[in-house]
Amino acid sequence: MKTDHKQVLLQMMAPYHEMLDHLMGETGDFSQVDYVEKQDATYGKRDANYTNRFKVLLAIYHREDRHAPHYESIVRRLLMNEIIDRQTSSYQGIGEVLYYCVFLLKQYNRDEDQKLFSQAKEANFDTICGFEPNRIGEQHLFHIDTADLSDCIRLSEDLLEMTYHSTFVDLWIAEQTCWNSENLTELLYIERNRKHIEGEIEVMRKLAAIEKNAGNDHQYCYQASNLAEKLITDGQFEEAILWMESLIPLIIKEDRWYRVGLGRNIIQSCIDIMYYYGADSPHCLTLWQPIEGFLEQAVQNMSLSQYDRVMSACQVMGNIQLEQILIKNRDKHIDQYNF
Repeated sequence: MKTDHKQVLLQMMAPYHEMLDHLMGETGDFSQVDYVEKQDATYGKRDANYTNRFKVLLAIYHREDRHAPHYESIVRRLLMNEIIDRQTSSYQGIGEVLYYCVFLLKQYNRDEDQKLFSQAKEANFDTICGFEPNRIGEQHLFHIDTADLSDCIRLSEDLLEMTYHSTFVDLWIAEQTCWNSENLTELLYIERNRKHIEGEIEVMRKLAAIEKNAGNDHQYCYQASNLAEKLITDGQFEEAILWMESLIPLIIKEDRWYRVGLGRNIIQSCIDIMYYYGADSPHCLTLWQPIEGFLEQAVQNMSLSQYDRVMSACQVMGNIQLEQILIKNRDKHIDQYNF
């Protein structure tokens, strides 16, 4: 029997209603939803309770009596804490919680809340540019009745509900009747966001195959180059070589290809493969010979980091003359930068 994603949503959100009921008790404990500063190695300063506030607001929003008086003080308190988060977060951003707080609090039509709405608007650069409290409506909010599987995937990811996230992804995959560039690209981002590298690589293979079968050489080179880069990152050098060998004859037909991002990515992937296999490998010679001549034309059009990488590759492959030319041009760039 086909699984209804709305039933899965209701199951996921059941604990949110329990959390809300706990807040509404006589001894309501707000410690799980009030602002708590947390230092994250990747994102800097953030609020450890952001997702809990989000969950409680989702519970209120999906109740039939969501405009009842007993929710008013809770929503107001959640908004005050969310404003602190928006003001102090290293990431800044707007966040979904602001939309729910403002939408629900507006229903009580209190003049004193206008100050809070202004504070929300002025919390950070992103809110100043993109958050309009007076224009928030139902269209800005997630609702079970209107949500599709893509919406469910995004919501479960935002709430860090990764078990349910995997369930929604599986349901979405089962729903696809024919794979094409559009839904494969969506799946690529899904796999990337959930850090499923094997799934990401498999999607990239399919995207490259679609472009190759369609005869879209440039798009094929783009997809194949990205795939080779991902394979190298995952340590799958043998397959990466096959993709690089297939695209190089196509890309070198384009004038000045080495100046664009695609060309730089290809050169970088070739160099990574050379480092791995060494100069005596026939694979290295196969990759080096087509790009060597074009590197001689590109000596004045590299960033400093590219100069260093290509000079190192020249040492590995024994082209000392090109290495000296690159050193000379790199030094010119450094002098111009210092000047």
